[in-house]
Amino acid sequence: MNRYAPELALIVGGVLGASFGGFVLFVLGEFYSAAVVCAVCSYPFAAYAIHTDDEPTTVLPPRAVTLIAALVAVGVLLDSFRQLGSTGEAALVGSLFAVSIFLPVAAYGSRYGESTPWGRPRVLEAVCLLLAGLLLAGSLTTGATTGAVSAVVVFVAGVVYGAQSTHTDHRSRQRWLPLAGLTVAGGLLAVGVLTGGPLDRWMIAALAAAFGPLIAVAVTLSA
Repeated sequence: MNRYAPELALIVGGVLGASFGGFVLFVLGEFYSAAVVCAVCSYPFAAYAIHTDDEPTTVLPPRAVTLIAALVAVGVLLDSFRQLGSTGEAALVGSLFAVSIFLPVAAYGSRYGESTPWGRPRVLEAVCLLLAGLLLAGSLTTGATTGAVSAVVVFVAGVVYGAQSTHTDHRSRQRWLPLAGLTVAGGLLAVGVLTGGPLDRWMIAALAAAFGPLIAVAVTLSA
């Protein structure tokens, strides 16, 4: 332990997360709300501990915490169906909460954990881009803004993780990603205008398609 006391930060974050999350679970009976509150309370302390600890993997084994986060994310998604019904909107709301809980832990695991075959950057990037496309399509279908937000988060995570590949032409990606996003956004707006219906969902999807690549490029440039 160094002078920054990262282990103490983990304990404080864990106590706060468990206390407030347990209170929400007891009062509301909503696991997904309790999980989000727990993550909001504990993740900043965990981030501080990881940043200041010389060997964070000693206290936070990457594979173990990633597996736990994945199980919690699945539980959040299932509980959203239980609370909101088996609808597309419930799936999109649950997906936003699930990715918000899982991706920070997955980022820690990918940085500090050992490389695995299923963790190849290009493969996971393709999976994330496909999932982002499905979430964006779901947002268009249901009109739920949460789907577009989830699509942006998953897209950025996939591009950032894919940038770890040594076979990636980063300069080329930084040029064509924003162009591709703007092209998709323009196409979505054109379809929305031609269909003659309300443009709200088309505007939201277009903004997600345009800003997702821009955010991803900005993050990879600053990394």
